[in-house]
Parts: sequence; C-alpha cells; structure tokens
Amino acid sequence: MRRSKIVIGVFVGLILIVLTIVLLACTVFIIRDVSVESAVLSPLLNEDDIISSSGLNRGRSIISIDKDKISANIEKANPYVKVERIERTFPSKVIVKVNLRTGIMCVLSDDGIYAAVIDSSAKILKVISALEIESLAITEIKGITVKLSELSPTEAVGSIAAFSDEDSGKMLQAIAEAVEDPNLPLSGTTFRTLFQEIRFDRYEEGKIRAYLKTNTGVSLVLDSALSSSEFAQLFSCMMRFENFESREELTKGYIISYDDINWYWYESID
Repeated sequence: MRRSKIVIGVFVGLILIVLTIVLLACTVFIIRDVSVESAVLSPLLNEDDIISSSGLNRGRSIISIDKDKISANIEKANPYVKVERIERTFPSKVIVKVNLRTGIMCVLSDDGIYAAVIDSSAKILKVISALEIESLAITEIKGITVKLSELSPTEAVGSIAAFSDEDSGKMLQAIAEAVEDPNLPLSGTTFRTLFQEIRFDRYEEGKIRAYLKTNTGVSLVLDSALSSSEFAQLFSCMMRFENFESREELTKGYIISYDDINWYWYESID
C-alpha cells in the first residue's frame, strides 16, 4: 500500500510539473518583444519588413518557435537579408540578428532576356534586364547561364541559382564561396571590383577552365583537370598576383597555379 501511494504521489507530482510548464509557456514565456539587430545600416534591412515576414507573432510561446522556419521565411521575403542567428531572451523577447548580402556577380538567363545578380552563396538577389548589365559595377559571368526560363523574375528572386552547365556551375559556386573565407583578401565589394569577368571554357571533354580577368588586365586561371581544389588554385593565384615583381606581367597574361608551390605567369594560353 505504501509503495502504491509513493507511485501515485510521483505521478501526481509529474502532472503538476507539466501543468506548471504549460501554464508558464502560455502566460509568462510568450513573445512580447521582437527586435532586429545588424552590424550594418542599409534600407535593405528594414526592421518592420523582417519582423512581419518572420512569422514571429506576439502572444505565442517563445519556447516553441522554429528558428529554421523563421530564418527561411525572412530570407525568402527579403532576398538581401542573411539571418545570422535568432536568440531567445527569456521570458519574452526574441532578437533576430541579420547581415546584408552583397551581389558579387551577374549571370545571363538561359533565354538571354534577363540576368541574375547573385551573392557568394549563389542566391539570386535580383533579376534585371540583360540590357542593364553594363550599367552595373559587378563581375560578369560568361560561358554559362542561369536557368530562369521556367520561372518568372519574381519567382526566381530568393532562390539558389541553377546553372545551365552543372560542372561549370559547381566551379563558379566554389569561386563565389571564397569570398567568405578569411584566408583570402576578398570581400563582396573587393570581389566585384577586382574581377571584371569570369569566363568558363570547356577546352577538352570533361575539362573546364575558368578565366578570372582582373581589373589590371591579367587573368587568374582555374583548371578542373588539376588535382588541387578550386579554392587552393585561387588562393595560390591570388598570392602570386599580389606579389608580382614585373609590372608588365601585372597588366596582361595568365596566372596558373599547379600546386601549393608552383605557380606561373604565361603571356598566352593555348
């Protein structure tokens, strides 16, 4: 009998604990304040737009919020917004910490009518007329296109770019992602200023070269046939580019990095 009473007491105690948690979640731990924080100021980081698109409704439980869903909602509705993290400050405040995405390159659509402005994660930030490309201070991509023919410009914005040539697209994404690496002296603004264009060329079956033409005239060459990764090749080429001894080499020709040690400048490439 004594044991039965203990079991019943424990069971009742658990029920009371659960009821207390539910009561707190419904009355104390509810969202009363939502704020947005960013290290940069930009009209593209509009606090009201970010909050309204987040799905964070005041009065709902702060405990049950889905951070991944909230981030996805915000980034879909606000293409230039990158959600860094979402913080809960108990009992009732949610802080959305964001950053500004930077368009670093522009790729023609597969039908040639439009062009997509994309960031370092290949996210489409904006779709413009192909005629507007020359007016932008941005790296132009040649040799591949982005698939937009099945989407309207509005539908494409906020999505990850799908490229007409999958292999070249993967190389382009690897190049773009280098912007986020602290080991390379590239930010979004630096990238789009340094590289005038990136051209892709299939020079043999299954082999691709990317020519990154700089604003000085010399091109950095990445080759899929080499054993080192695109990032390793780009890193070595950048180091060679920054330490040129000859001013003549700096204004023309091509830099190729065959491994971490050996990189060369050529006046022309066959």
